[in-house]
Amino acid sequence: MQVITRELDAKLLLTYYAVKQNYSVLLGKQKKIYENAELLPKGIFLFKGNSGGGGAKKYKPIVKKLGHAAVELDEEALFFDEDRYLQKRTDEKDYEILDQVYCWGKFQRDTLVKAYPQFKEKFHLTGHPRFDLLLKKFRSLYSDDVERIKKQHGDFILINTRFTSYNRKGGFGVGKDDMQKLYEHFIEMIKELSPKYPNLNIVIRPHPGENCDSYREELSNCKNVFVAHEGSVVKWILASKLVIHNGCTTGIETFLLDRPVISYMPFTSEEIDEDLPNEVSYKAFTISDLFSFIDSLEDGKMNHIEEQQQINERKTILSQHYEAMDENYAYEKIIHLLDKISLEGESSSDNSFLQNNPLRQRGPAELEFTEEQIITFFDKLNKIEKSENKLIVRRLAFNLFEIKPDHI
Repeated sequence: MQVITRELDAKLLLTYYAVKQNYSVLLGKQKKIYENAELLPKGIFLFKGNSGGGGAKKYKPIVKKLGHAAVELDEEALFFDEDRYLQKRTDEKDYEILDQVYCWGKFQRDTLVKAYPQFKEKFHLTGHPRFDLLLKKFRSLYSDDVERIKKQHGDFILINTRFTSYNRKGGFGVGKDDMQKLYEHFIEMIKELSPKYPNLNIVIRPHPGENCDSYREELSNCKNVFVAHEGSVVKWILASKLVIHNGCTTGIETFLLDRPVISYMPFTSEEIDEDLPNEVSYKAFTISDLFSFIDSLEDGKMNHIEEQQQINERKTILSQHYEAMDENYAYEKIIHLLDKISLEGESSSDNSFLQNNPLRQRGPAELEFTEEQIITFFDKLNKIEKSENKLIVRRLAFNLFEIKPDHI
């Protein structure tokens, strides 16, 4: 994992069902796992794409040379600009190394097959466990958190932002570009929403890479506006009355969770527009459009026949980009593919290996996820499955756990 708040639940879901199939799983921050690759028993590395400073490109050949298998599910490949995606996030040398590549949907797979036809057999349609969590089967995972959030914030509008290229943790970016312009439009929009709907709270959930304090400073006079970034976005969406975004993946997540969603688009921009999240949302081009939608929602005057037609059209659009919809689970497809990989050498379930080869550790760089969190999540999955998945959770280091069946 790279961003724990965004990735942990999906990786725990995949882990739970993998352990049920007798896999042992090492789960943690990607850099920590990469740096200990030579100490680990032979296993399958699940890479999360070529992003940030995680070192995936550097470690793929190292992992392979050490005798591990390597597969990839790119966290950022649900929707993309084709040229930029191929240039920034794909590499022929990577596909020579990788045993399998898991694709969110047809658009990603078709793009890869067209660019790298020699690796066609390695590209598989799976979807992503992150979106499995949005399907009806798993929504009860968040019931307790949803109730707690509702008690804390009452009825609220959730605003998800994606302005990291301008609103950076180290300070605002230099130069007035379209992302800065959009950030400023959102600030003004929130300043108008706040007094217009005094009986609704407004919760801003910035992207993990953004500076949260900028919103607190800009909106300090808006008493019904709050900034929050705790835990998975799913529980915040389920607790909200409405979600507002612009070109954000959370717009797609909101649509799949059957919640009302608006893309606020005060201007269009070839530079920053992301079509897919906007296409599955109601589009508000002005503050007046925004108010009209919210008023209709509040008054219960939505045209449900017209709304259902729009939902069906949006599902058709999304189905070209996302594979595992309508109780069709990505984790099942991925585990089925993992089962086809054979490894020679020591088993990853060799209990004595990790005990006798202490892992190199790095100092804490962010909030920790804990054994209690993991076990609580698995207990909820046991209730959903109406069975007990008996497993062992062992902390190996900060943000690094071994999870395995209790009979191994």
